[in-house]
Amino acid sequence: MKKIRIAAILCALTACGFIACKSAPKEEPAPVEEPVTETPQPQPEPEPEPEPQPEPEPEKTDFSEANKALLEKLEEARNKAVEADAKYYYPKEFAAADESGDKVKKDVEENPNTDYSADINDLIARYEALAKAAEAQRMKKRVDEMAFSEFDQAAYDAGSAALDKFGAGGSGAEQLVNASAAYDAYKLLLNKGFIALAGKERNAALEAKKNADSVKAGVSQKETYGQASVSFKKADSSYVTKDIEGAYEGYKFARETYTALFEKVSAARAAAQAAIERAKQRTADSANYASDADEIAPLTAPVKGIEDENAVLLEEDNLANPDDAVINVNEGSTAQAAEKAAAAAIAAEEATNAAIHKGAEVIKSAGNGDAK
Repeated sequence: MKKIRIAAILCALTACGFIACKSAPKEEPAPVEEPVTETPQPQPEPEPEPEPQPEPEPEKTDFSEANKALLEKLEEARNKAVEADAKYYYPKEFAAADESGDKVKKDVEENPNTDYSADINDLIARYEALAKAAEAQRMKKRVDEMAFSEFDQAAYDAGSAALDKFGAGGSGAEQLVNASAAYDAYKLLLNKGFIALAGKERNAALEAKKNADSVKAGVSQKETYGQASVSFKKADSSYVTKDIEGAYEGYKFARETYTALFEKVSAARAAAQAAIERAKQRTADSANYASDADEIAPLTAPVKGIEDENAVLLEEDNLANPDDAVINVNEGSTAQAAEKAAAAAIAAEEATNAAIHKGAEVIKSAGNGDAK
C-alpha cells in the first residue's frame, strides 16, 4: 500500500514537470552585432631629419681701443720715469723696459684686435717702479748727506733692503711694491730729519725779513721781495701738509733772498748817504766861495745858468707810505699752524738733544767712577 502511494506521488510530480515545461516561453537569441570595419586613415609621410648645422663661432671682441688707451698710459708712465732720472739711476732696467715696450707696440700694430692688456699693464708697472726707485735713490742720497739715518735706523735698513729686492727683478707689480716700500722709508726719514731744521729755517727767514723791512726793501726791490714772501707762504703750506723737505727749501730760499735784499739795500743806502754827505760838503764849499766872490765883485743882474734861490729844482716826492709795501707772511690759519708745528718740532728736538746729552754725562760719570 505504501509502495502504491509513493508511486502515485512520483507520477504526479512527473506530470507537473511536463506541464511546466510546456507553458514556459521560448527565449529569443540575442542579436549578433556585425563588426564595424574602420576605414584606414592615410598616414603622413615622416619628415626628413634636419641636417646638423655647424655651431656659430663666438663673436670676437675688438681690443683695438683698449690697447690704444693702455699704450697712452704706458707713454705717460715712461715720461714720469724719465722725469725722475730713472735712465741715470737704472740704465739697464730702463733700456730693457724700452725694448719690451717697442715689441708690444709692434705687436699691437700688427694685431690690433688681440688682447695685450696683461703685457702692457706689466710694462706700466715697471716704468712706475723705475720712477719710484729713482726717487728713492735721490732721497737716500740726501739722507746720507744729512746723516738722517740716526733718526730711524730701522727705516733706513728697510729702504735699503727694498731697493735690493727691486734690483733683483720680478714682475712689474712686484717691482712696484719694492720700489714703493723704499720710497716710503726714505720719505719718512727725510721728514723726521727736516722737521726741526725746517722750523729753525722758518724762524731765521722771519728774522731776515724783519731786517729787509727795516731798510724798506719792499719799496726799492718790490719784485724780489715779493718772490721771497711767496716762497715763505708756500713753505708754510708745505710744512702743514707734511712736505717737510719742500718747506725747508722754501724757507731757505726766503731767508737767503731777504738777507740778500737787506745787504743790497743797506749798501745802496750807505752809498747814497755818503753821496749826500759829499754833496753837502761841496755845497758848503761853494757857498763859502760865492760869499767871498760876492764881497769882491757883487752881481747886479741875474746870470744865465744860476737859478733863483727859491726855485724848485726837483718835483715833489709823493711816495706812498713805505710801510704799505711790507707783506705780512705770518698771518692766516696756515701761517699760525706752521708756526705752532715749527715751535713743537724745535722743542722736541731740543728735548731729545738734552736727554742724549744728559745720558752721555751719566755714562761718562759712571765711567769716571769706575776708573777711580
